[in-house]
Amino acid sequence: MSINLTREERWIIRMEANAHLNCPIEVVAGDVAPQMVGESWCWRTKGGKKIHHPSAYSKKGWSSMTYCNSTKRVEVGIEWIETYLHGQIS
Repeated sequence: MSINLTREERWIIRMEANAHLNCPIEVVAGDVAPQMVGESWCWRTKGGKKIHHPSAYSKKGWSSMTYCNSTKRVEVGIEWIETYLHGQIS
């Protein structure tokens, strides 16, 4: 869902979700309050098992590990934006 948010609205949404200021925002249908969803970045084996300490596997070589990007984002409902933000920001 596409909606143009001002800088101030994005800041308020991220603060409500306790997110970093560069965290992407995804607008979803419904009255969903801002919340963090997704996983942080990590290293995984080729089979998909999460590796908690990649340096412990350095003797095996980096070829046995795969880097997975972060999928963290803030989800917020379109109705929440209309109710709580558009009525407050002038």
